[in-house]
Amino acid sequence: MSNDAISSETDHERGNHVALISGGMDSAVAAHIAIEDGPADLLVYLDTRTGLDENREYIEEYADALGVQLWTLRTPESYEDRVIEDGFPGPSRHSIMYRSLKERQIGRLATMSAGRGRASDLHMWTGVRSAESQRRMEHVEPESDGPRWVWHAPIHDWTKEDCREYLEKYDIPRNPLWETLGRSGDCFCGCFGSPEEKLDLRAAGCEYQAEWIEELEDRVDVDDPAKERETWAWGAFDDDERRSERVENDDAQMTLCSTCSPHPDSSQNDRSLQTVSDQGGER
Repeated sequence: MSNDAISSETDHERGNHVALISGGMDSAVAAHIAIEDGPADLLVYLDTRTGLDENREYIEEYADALGVQLWTLRTPESYEDRVIEDGFPGPSRHSIMYRSLKERQIGRLATMSAGRGRASDLHMWTGVRSAESQRRMEHVEPESDGPRWVWHAPIHDWTKEDCREYLEKYDIPRNPLWETLGRSGDCFCGCFGSPEEKLDLRAAGCEYQAEWIEELEDRVDVDDPAKERETWAWGAFDDDERRSERVENDDAQMTLCSTCSPHPDSSQNDRSLQTVSDQGGER
C-alpha cells in the first residue's frame, strides 16, 4: 500500500465528489479514503432492489460511523416484473441489468450535479482494484472517464491484505456478511451467479432471500425459446459452456459489478475469497 494510493486522487478539488458504497470491503475502504482524505462529502448506495436487508443496514451503520450523509438511489426497475416477463437473465444480459439496476441511478445523480445549462461535474469514487483479476489488472486506472462523470479508484493498486490492514488501522465498521456469506449482498440479479448461492444464503441466516429467489422461479413460465431461462443463476456453466457463452463486459460494468463474473468450479472457501472483493460489488 502506497501513500500515493491515498493522496493521488485528490487532484480534482472542483466538482461534486461522491463515494459509492456497495457494502463490500473494498468499497468500504475506498469510501473512507474519499471522505476522510479526499474531496468526497456524500455517500451513495445504489439499491438494486435485489439485495439483502442486512447489507443495507450495514451501510447505514457505516454512514453513521463516518458522520457522513447517505443517499440511497433506488432503481425504479422491477427485477421481479422483468423476470416474470422474460425469464431470468444470464451472462449475455449483464449489460442490460447493469444499466437498469445501477448506471441509470448514477445518470440521475449526474443530472442533478449538472444543474440547468451546465455540463455534469460529477466525480465517482469506487473500490475497484486491479488485483481482483487479470482482466482488471489490464484495465483499472486511478482515474477514467465515464459516460457523464469521472471515475476515481483510490485503491486501484492495493491488495486485499492492504484493505484489511486499512480497516484495522482506522477501525472501520465491518459488514457481518463478509464472514457469513463471503460477499456484501447488494445485488442478486444472478447473471453470473451460481445456484449454490441459495445454499450459502441459508447458511448465512438469509433464508428469506433464498425463498424469494425460489418463489420467483415458481412464477416464471418461459415457453418462448427466445427468452431467458426459468432458473436463477443458470449461467453457472461448465468450462466449455462458459468459454462459448461468456459476454465480454465493458469496463463500466466491471467498475460497479466487480464480482459479477463467472467463477471457476471450486470449494466454497475459494469462492468466498473471490467474491469478497468489490466495487461494489465487493460486490
